[in-house]
Amino acid sequence: MELISQVTIDDSVYLATDLIKLAEEKQKSKDKRRKSRFSKILSNSKTIETTMHLTDEVMRVSSSKAAGKILRGINKKVTLKGLGIIDFFGLKTLILISNIFPGFAKFIVKTRVKLDSKGIISNSDRNKLSNYIQKRKKEDIDININILGEAVLGEDEANKRFKEILSVMELEEVTYISVKISAIVSQLKEVDHDGSVRRVAEKLRKIYSKAIEEKVFVNLDMEEYRDLEVTIDVFKKLLEEESFESLYAGIVLQAYLPDSHLAFQDLTTWARRRYEKTGTKIKIRIVKGANLAMERTEAELNGWKAGPYETKEEVDASYARLINTAIDPKNKNFLTIGIASHNLFHIAFASTLAEIRDCKEQIEIEMLDGMANPEALAVKEKFGSVLLYSPVTSDEEFPSAVAYLVRRLDENTSEENYLRASFDIAPGNKEFNQQAKRFIDSIHMSHVVNIDSRRRAEQNRSRELSYQQGSFINQSNHDLTNKEFIELIKNREYMFGKTLIPVVISGKEYLNLKSKNGTEPGKEGKTLYSYNLSTKELVDDSVRIAKFEQKNWEKTSIEKIKEIMGNCAKIMEENRPRLIAAMMRDGGKTISEADPEISEAIDFVRFYALSAENLNKESSAHGVVVIAPPWNFPYAIPMGGIAAALVSGNSVIFKPAPETVLIAWELVNQLWEAGVPKSVLHFLPTEDNEVGKYLITHKDVDTVVLTGSYETALLFKKWKPSLRLLAETNGKNSIIVTESADIDTAVKDIIDSAFGHAGQKCSAASLAIVDESIYNNPAFFKQLKDAVTSLKSGDSSDLSTSIGPLISPVNKNLSKVIEELDEGEEWLVKPKQLESVYTWSPGVKINIQPGSWSHQNEWFGPVLGVMKAKDLEQAIDWQNSVPYGLTAGIQSLSKKECEFWIENVEAGNLYVNRTTTGAVVNRHPFGGWKNSSFGPTSKTGGDHYVSMFRNHKLLDNIESLIYEFKRTWEEIGNKSIKLADTKSERNFKRYIPYKNILVVVDDNYLIELENLIFWIGDLLKINIKIVTKESLLNEDITLDMPIFEKIRWISRDKEIPKYIFSSGANVDDRDLMQSGSQELLCWVKEQSISITNHRYGNIGAGPQPFIDW
Repeated sequence: MELISQVTIDDSVYLATDLIKLAEEKQKSKDKRRKSRFSKILSNSKTIETTMHLTDEVMRVSSSKAAGKILRGINKKVTLKGLGIIDFFGLKTLILISNIFPGFAKFIVKTRVKLDSKGIISNSDRNKLSNYIQKRKKEDIDININILGEAVLGEDEANKRFKEILSVMELEEVTYISVKISAIVSQLKEVDHDGSVRRVAEKLRKIYSKAIEEKVFVNLDMEEYRDLEVTIDVFKKLLEEESFESLYAGIVLQAYLPDSHLAFQDLTTWARRRYEKTGTKIKIRIVKGANLAMERTEAELNGWKAGPYETKEEVDASYARLINTAIDPKNKNFLTIGIASHNLFHIAFASTLAEIRDCKEQIEIEMLDGMANPEALAVKEKFGSVLLYSPVTSDEEFPSAVAYLVRRLDENTSEENYLRASFDIAPGNKEFNQQAKRFIDSIHMSHVVNIDSRRRAEQNRSRELSYQQGSFINQSNHDLTNKEFIELIKNREYMFGKTLIPVVISGKEYLNLKSKNGTEPGKEGKTLYSYNLSTKELVDDSVRIAKFEQKNWEKTSIEKIKEIMGNCAKIMEENRPRLIAAMMRDGGKTISEADPEISEAIDFVRFYALSAENLNKESSAHGVVVIAPPWNFPYAIPMGGIAAALVSGNSVIFKPAPETVLIAWELVNQLWEAGVPKSVLHFLPTEDNEVGKYLITHKDVDTVVLTGSYETALLFKKWKPSLRLLAETNGKNSIIVTESADIDTAVKDIIDSAFGHAGQKCSAASLAIVDESIYNNPAFFKQLKDAVTSLKSGDSSDLSTSIGPLISPVNKNLSKVIEELDEGEEWLVKPKQLESVYTWSPGVKINIQPGSWSHQNEWFGPVLGVMKAKDLEQAIDWQNSVPYGLTAGIQSLSKKECEFWIENVEAGNLYVNRTTTGAVVNRHPFGGWKNSSFGPTSKTGGDHYVSMFRNHKLLDNIESLIYEFKRTWEEIGNKSIKLADTKSERNFKRYIPYKNILVVVDDNYLIELENLIFWIGDLLKINIKIVTKESLLNEDITLDMPIFEKIRWISRDKEIPKYIFSSGANVDDRDLMQSGSQELLCWVKEQSISITNHRYGNIGAGPQPFIDW
């Protein structure tokens, strides 16, 4: 790359000055009016926000009534300063009449937005488009067509867009078209690079063939970072095929990605070889990049470095560097360079370089249609040609195309952006001097700007250092676009054959016991490994040793515990590919499901170790803790339970889920390797038989941690009523879709929530409760059906699989929902068994009736039920009427609807405009209400979980308790507490008092105790009823049981009647504690709230519900 001389820089500035003067001369009165209007809008933040609401929210909702509500909601943001007098009073009038004539108000908004976007987004009607291109050709301006439309969620929409592209290419006037691979192929899997290339190639071959037939130039657009390598590889693959080896075609590179520099070198080398063979060139269109906001949002939520550069200065420098590298006499025979920018300084720079290097024919200047018409005319006059990138869409799909408008508006709001400056720029003025300096700086910086990939850089070293310094940062998920990482996983799939897993007690392995085969669900239940089964005698040995060794372990310093858990986190990260491979084979998980589970497990060990620093010094460990985890999260959940028990001073007996013993074996070995003594962590696989029962009910087991069904928790308590059981149980979760929802976003989030891990998550949304206006809108079911039928089910080792296998053949509940239709129900998409009893295609059952079996029951499989509600209140009633309260979601662009829902829904984890799955440690502490939890539990991944494993000092000073209790409530009560510092997601927790609590006391309880309990009730506004244990036998109290959300059993007699646990109330049998902060948690429910805080990555856009009480 040549150094740029000062003379070249000066010449570029002089040329840019001439272009700006010429553009001023080219301005017509309508151009001046438009610039003045945009300048006003962009100079006022409230007007920008109002414009975003109009172009996105009001336009996107299908219900006119809902659009009217949103319109009225922005009334206070409408300002005269930013809009001008006509628009101000026009919008105010619309807001006034929107309550009476919402359809008319929405029509006017849509008409005005379409009018303002005229030239920016054109009509795709064949006649109108032909006329538009002809009009531009009379001005000697060429057009690059880009077809916009509905979100491509499935193959039907992808095929529709594909056919539209082919159809448009047949128009005589069309000579140039841009194609995004994500528009012609749906459900591209970032882990499946080769498969994605094959799928895209099938469609692109036909487009290239049509290009040859119709003499149309095809340019492959670039959008998301994940598409970069697939787009380049499919481009090269097809242009090497005999049919297309002489085809002149193009591809885009984005300067905001440092990766584009290496990509440019690769394309240049390849293009040279192709030219030497065929004599045909290619075109590389260099843009700065148009998806910055969404790239940053996705990166933040995954813990990555965003692929694009951090600063505008770096992007400009990268752009200048690419221009400098590309415009080269050595390249001009085989490489045309598209200079795509509105920045007249960079256009002038490219032209100056081309003149100096005798490459004038190598470059083509490109701009966005409608964004800077006078500048485009100036460029055309100065250089002889200009190509305008022109998005087109149909009238029906115009509301879906507003995402493009929102991105354009978002890009132009920054003061450093050239387009914003162009509204006022003139030679010598402030805007000119600022932009000239930015340009000159970009040239100087271009020689030193870092071109190493940011996304592929080491992500997690900073997390480790933060942990060592006593602070917590969530572990990053891995970048699954990294082909080398995927290859590491695939290479480790074959490391687990013929494994025989022992029972391990205090380091001694038992290998000659009765054994059982572990199967591989993705291979039709084929045997993958074998594992030994514990006996009752070994249970006795394990409990005895664990009890003895626990006392020494409890004395371990917090520094040593943090060191061990830090070691464990490092080992887990180092073994990520192996662990994913194990989960794929043993648990049937896809890579995209397994990867974040490892991040969660790492978060658990670090977060809990740091939490242990805050344990009450007057508390003591429970003793021996049995961890009985589920098979659906076979790594993160047991790791979290074991870590919490260990860091709080307990010894652990790990009873793995029988379905996923191999993953458990990997996990326990990592803990031992990290430094956990084998004497305090035992590994006891058992069957769910008398041996398992013996372990759970053992007299010296102090606590059992269960993640499983509510029925299993009841069974454990039936076996041993005095058992201290901490259980996370079922969820019958749903997402409400209101009349104010964005249908495309709602469908995407429903699909992800319902079918991730084949629907085998306790947090999965097996129901969508849809407002009748959306339910009756054909677009909703069209998009839903298209998305569902495009999901591929299969073996998780097949990288193209979206829905992996079931862990076992269809269970009873899943069989019922598949085989039976209750009154009124019908299939939108019927699930089908595929190549094995473990593999099923996804299904959607519609018209689920309130109170029906499908409404009330969990089925743990890839089936979604859909209900039709008349309004939000009815939808909430139905959402709350199930026995469970784990996760709940809402899809709505209405701030008021979101606020109403948040204050009335009954669940432990609330999700607004996002999926109901994927809880992240400390960001979304996880745990449910009602029958979604059992016993005195606290949210996993939250501040209080570790303290659940300690015995706290019992009450001996009521006055001291009252003081600390009240102080703690003043700190955390009646407010929402912010969690995790993320821009793209607002996360909160809050503590909500139970409404009705039954307190069970001894017959001879003290009056002071009664006064304390009623004082707590008065402070927290809880309806409390105090009864003695003997009085529970009275019939009237038994009948009253269902009204109590919680039963606080402080009687010293802990033999709780079995029917108490069947009442549905949460039973907490802890005695009153001296610690006010601990005691308070017994009287309140924890709730986590997660709210998406962006639209298309635009931070702060979308509803901003206020959730403080």
